[in-house]
Formats: sequence, C-alpha cells, structure tokens
Amino acid sequence: MDGFVLIASLLILVVLTIIAVAMFRSFGLQELMARNLREKTRALEAANSALSYAEWWLNQNNAGTGSNCSGAPSPTGAARVCTNQLNNPSLLSNWTVGSTYTLPSATVSSSGGVGTYYASPKFYIQYLGLDATKNSTIYLITAMGYGGNENAVAVVQSTYAFTAIKDLTGP
Repeated sequence: MDGFVLIASLLILVVLTIIAVAMFRSFGLQELMARNLREKTRALEAANSALSYAEWWLNQNNAGTGSNCSGAPSPTGAARVCTNQLNNPSLLSNWTVGSTYTLPSATVSSSGGVGTYYASPKFYIQYLGLDATKNSTIYLITAMGYGGNENAVAVVQSTYAFTAIKDLTGP
C-alpha cells in the first residue's frame, strides 16, 4: 500500500506541474496582449489629439480652399489646407506633406519605449468643396499617431463642415 501512495502522489505532482507551466505561459501571453493594447490605445489617442487640433486650427480663421501641396510644409510641420492630397496616393503613402502636431508634455523618441512616443502625430487637411446646399464648406481631416514603437500606428479621419451664418439683422 505504501508504494501506491508514493506513485499516486508523484502523478498528482506531475499533473500540478503541467498545470502550473500552462498557467505561466498563459500569463506571459496575456501580458504581451495587454502591452500591445496599451500601445495601440496610445497611438489612437495621439491621432485623435492631432485630429482635434486640426479642427481647432480650421476654426481659427484658417479655413480656405487651400493650395496644391507637395513636400513638407514650410516652416516644417506648419498646418495648411491642401487640395490634392487624396488625388495623389504617393503623398498619403509616405506622409511627407502632413503637418506635424506636437503632443503637450510628451516625449518623442525613435527608440520608443514605455512612456515615449515613436514619432509625433501628423495630420492632413483637405479642402473638398461646398456641400449640395452651397451653405457649408467641407474639409476632410486625416490624422496618424504612433504609440511607443513603429508598429503601434492608428489613423483616424473626420469630415468637418463650416456652415455659413446668415445675418438676420440686415436687409
């Protein structure tokens, strides 16, 4: 009987060891998934911040029909409205004509890491023309943000319309 207890306890110990090893592997995978989610969320928030800035910038009497944009803005990173960005896929593919937005209180480093962003977010503002009623001017804003590494990237877009305000006090 004494030998049976020894064999049974060794089998139980082997089963518990296999369960423990499987749990440790699962915890490591969950940690990687949580880290990736954190970086993707940071990239999304950076892109949304650049998008909000672009909308604010348009509201500061900067709206217009834009110009044919090529190359980086001068001064570097300055906001501008373009008319040709979506008509020329090569401009969007390398993001060189995008305007750079500096995140407040953020550290940007191409080496990445926890607490830093791989690169500053960028945005494009494209003039799309008037709406069907001719009362609103429509702009397409595209923004891109990075998380802590070059693989954590988020791109967001919004369509922004300025509606003409009519003066009801005049003739």
